Amino acid sequence: MKSKSRKDLSFQAAASDDVSVSADDVAVNKVPGQWSVLRNRNFALFFWGELISSTGTQMQVVAVAWQVYQLTHSAVMLGVIGLLQAIPRLIFSLVGGVLADTFDRRKLLLIVEVILAMTSVILALSTAFKVINIAIFCGVVLISATVSAFEFPSRQSMIPSLVPPEQMANAVSLNTVMMQVTMIGGSTLGGLAIAQIGVVNTYWLDVVSYCIVIGSLLLMVVPRIPLEKRAQAGWGGMRDGIQFLRSHPILLAVLFLDFFATLFGSPKALLPVYASDILHVGPQGLGILLGSISLGAVALTPLTGKISRIARQGMGVVLAIMGWGICIILFGLAPGPLWLSALLLAGAGAADMVSMVLRHLLVQLTTPDEFRGRMGAVTAMFVVGGPMLGQFESGLVAGVTTTQFSVISGGVACMVATLIIVALVPNLFKMKSTSQAG
Repeated sequence: MKSKSRKDLSFQAAASDDVSVSADDVAVNKVPGQWSVLRNRNFALFFWGELISSTGTQMQVVAVAWQVYQLTHSAVMLGVIGLLQAIPRLIFSLVGGVLADTFDRRKLLLIVEVILAMTSVILALSTAFKVINIAIFCGVVLISATVSAFEFPSRQSMIPSLVPPEQMANAVSLNTVMMQVTMIGGSTLGGLAIAQIGVVNTYWLDVVSYCIVIGSLLLMVVPRIPLEKRAQAGWGGMRDGIQFLRSHPILLAVLFLDFFATLFGSPKALLPVYASDILHVGPQGLGILLGSISLGAVALTPLTGKISRIARQGMGVVLAIMGWGICIILFGLAPGPLWLSALLLAGAGAADMVSMVLRHLLVQLTTPDEFRGRMGAVTAMFVVGGPMLGQFESGLVAGVTTTQFSVISGGVACMVATLIIVALVPNLFKMKSTSQAG
């Protein structure tokens, strides 16, 4: 908003009848071809490194879930693993956001990736020497989750510094697609790798993927935040970030929508139970189920440009999350055969893709560079903490009732929570894209 050449996304007061958001920066057709953003050397290194590393991470996720269930045959234990992943992220994400706005984001990511690679080495060696147990899993998961609380804010906040302003919407959309592609590739490859080469080698493949992303980070040149714009160290920087979020109530409501959708509606923790005991499809089937949600999301990749130009973005997010809830309920009501279960999960993934594209663009384009790390941290608390707390919630409910009841009731709760948020923040539903005069 400094000039007509640097249009930005801005929220008007939530008390107004219509909350308007500028879509000038969101129009991805300003640059010919979404993939043209990869002509930027630094972004290309970032993109391909993260694509390979995230694929390896998802393979590790499948291996851990399969191993834990084979060791315990307990849905509750799968939920506990999700809880252990969520707690450190909720506690340390804001600290990670402040660090991302204070120090060199590239160096911070390098340290994080090295530590995460070591956690996969521990899992591989423990399994190879047959000393793996639940205590080791819990310890490794806690360490990984704690370190990841510093990774997400640094990674997300670094994207805008790698591309020119007019290509940022393309970069954000492409990064969103990349995350979904890795969910498909990593989950499916993880199931296949467990069946074909074993759990140990699956962990070693993850270690190799971390080595690749470390190499890409070493080759990148990332501009640092100007000294005068860096966050205050400690509580001062955290307080400023919280105040910024409080001044954008519509943005906060959008994040809460996603949080409750994944808290109640995500069936991810229970998919090993479906694969092993309900559908009887083994680790390959588990990989297909885990990848189906992302497959549905990636199917919408050609439409991400149109999604980003949806006029009423608030309505788009709300309807997408309602669609997610409906697909999850149907998945719970009709478990199997495998193709039907996978199709329903893919439908949920397509709905989630619409929500993610709109939400990520709103967060990235609304936030000044000096606040990106802290906003990335808050986003992580909602969009990463929600699914992981949801794993605990769904596992606990499944342990008390049944697996299918847990999935169905979660989908219903997701839809109810969405309606409550819309009732509390009616301007969210009215939020629309308009061009700023400048």
